[in-house]
Amino acid sequence: MKKLFFTITVLSSLLISAQEGAIVTMHAVLVEGDLAAFEKVESDYMQRVAQHAAEKGDILAWNLLKAVRQDGVNDEEQYNYMFVQSNKTVEDILDPKNMFWNLAEDVLNAEEMADLNALRGKFTWTKDVHVIYRVESGLWFPSNSAGYTDAVIQFNFARPKDKSGFLAENASIWKSFFAANGPKMNMLSWGAANKIHPVGDEWASVMTWDMFSSLADLFKYRLGDMPDGIEPPVGESNMSEINPGGFYQVATWQWMAGASAN
Repeated sequence: MKKLFFTITVLSSLLISAQEGAIVTMHAVLVEGDLAAFEKVESDYMQRVAQHAAEKGDILAWNLLKAVRQDGVNDEEQYNYMFVQSNKTVEDILDPKNMFWNLAEDVLNAEEMADLNALRGKFTWTKDVHVIYRVESGLWFPSNSAGYTDAVIQFNFARPKDKSGFLAENASIWKSFFAANGPKMNMLSWGAANKIHPVGDEWASVMTWDMFSSLADLFKYRLGDMPDGIEPPVGESNMSEINPGGFYQVATWQWMAGASAN
């Protein structure tokens, strides 16, 4: 029963993140020290606090992701965890209620709070960064969701020459392609988003994501190893002119925990 609830929770939370018009805050952190203690705090305790906030309507959803590193080494220069939080509007992300972690004492009992505080003493956050996007195009494929707990998500960051054209082509051409073929590739979700904050030449102005049931499915997608009959609409695309530099950064994350009102 616990595994079933776990699966349903991630499905509904990531579904909300894919809703068009949702405001998504990506908060990447570098955690050092006892990482198991950090994961227990967030996956066990703060997940419950986030769930409470989602059910109250203070947030839409919250997710905890862990950086995928094949060598198993914790790189001290790179962020190793990320919180992804969804809200309905820009006003909601600026509302004090969005800071759901302040409600911990309303959700956890005294013994749990004592354990949480003891665990927090075993690790530190050495740096972090917040970025905010609005989802412009989004898809979710529930047919691929049954029973999985190994979901991975790839975020693709770009600074296209034509930002409006980039978002328009993703909405018209690539959304249709993934809507028709995503389930055949074990894809769970796809989307494109418009950067709200921060902005500037050193920051991405748009982002897309590709979410799969497993890391193996994602790697096959990267290699172009698609089921027979699937042909990406490259001939219809004008992306070589819209975004001649391609994606300058691609980051891969493992899903760990989530919360949602659904």
